[in-house]
Amino acid sequence: MKKRITKKTVLQLTTASVFIVYIAGMSLANVLAPKKTFSDNENRVLADFPSLSLDNVFGGTFDDQFENWFADHFINRDAWVETKAAVRKNSGSIENNTVYYGKDGRLIQQFSGYSQKIVDNNISYVNEFARENNLKANVMIIPGASYGEKEFLPFGSYNLDEKDMIEQIGKQFKNQNYIDITDSIASDSGLYFKTDHHWNEKGAAVGYKAICESVLNKEPETMTYEKVSDDFKGSTYSKSGAFWTEGESLYKMVPETPNPVKVTMEDGTVSDSMYFDQNLKKKDKYTYYLDGNHAYENIQTSNKNGKTAVIVKDSYSHILIPYLAQEYSELKVVDLRYYRQPVSKLITDAKNTDFYCIYSLESFCSDTNLAALW
Repeated sequence: MKKRITKKTVLQLTTASVFIVYIAGMSLANVLAPKKTFSDNENRVLADFPSLSLDNVFGGTFDDQFENWFADHFINRDAWVETKAAVRKNSGSIENNTVYYGKDGRLIQQFSGYSQKIVDNNISYVNEFARENNLKANVMIIPGASYGEKEFLPFGSYNLDEKDMIEQIGKQFKNQNYIDITDSIASDSGLYFKTDHHWNEKGAAVGYKAICESVLNKEPETMTYEKVSDDFKGSTYSKSGAFWTEGESLYKMVPETPNPVKVTMEDGTVSDSMYFDQNLKKKDKYTYYLDGNHAYENIQTSNKNGKTAVIVKDSYSHILIPYLAQEYSELKVVDLRYYRQPVSKLITDAKNTDFYCIYSLESFCSDTNLAALW
């Protein structure tokens, strides 16, 4: 007797067939779709397809590498990343990928851990370098937006006490000129980008004013601000997946007295500006300032006071240096992540040279490259 095919069986077979066809179609689409090497929204390089070597396949690494490649190149990846972030936010989550959904549309990087060993080492490196070169270092550790914009943090957020950490670090620079700006940062708001972890032109102005008071013993030069973009979407935008967030403005700092400059990069490239307009067409528009990360940049200004600044820094200084350019004839700007020459060789006239170590707190607590001062 023939077995009767019921409607339930047909429905089950149809459902299974549709599911199989969908999975097969999506897999085929992912394999055949054009592949990008870089994600603009996430601002990172995407994984390469793993090599089909015997060691890779039988050594157990191929599966993990293939999984990373498949995830990075999943069709309509940006939409899925944004959907995941939206679901988390709408379900009550206050963060995604350690970025808080702050008030007023702010995306604020969490700061919840650090290495005490790295902090101690970095303090030791700066103190020893200053002693060996018979100079006093001007040290500025900049708090992050989780401190400076804490009034915008969501209820239930947790961050380390950055003010206390910066004060404790300062106590170990007793032979240096330690510039503590935490109170100045806390007394104002809107000093950080909404979609990026850096401080903005207003925050950098606070740092500039503190340097004028503590190092230069003068009033800051007057600056005006010229908007150059209204579509900046920075690192916290990329990390959070909150791609529905609107872009924000970038500004050029224009001195009241014109100050033509000559900027020479480590590879010999020369520019007549500290601002790079072509980078405003990129996703990472923060590279408008100083063209982003370089091992070394020499900035000669129109200031005739004969003073030089040697600045060891992270990227927070990129938006600060146009202010400092008003105060020196020459600035020698070093990023120790890439620079591998002794910094002491840049100090050719110690009497007329101010040495700076300017880092964000997060970088100072994690960057091991200060060991490359020598």
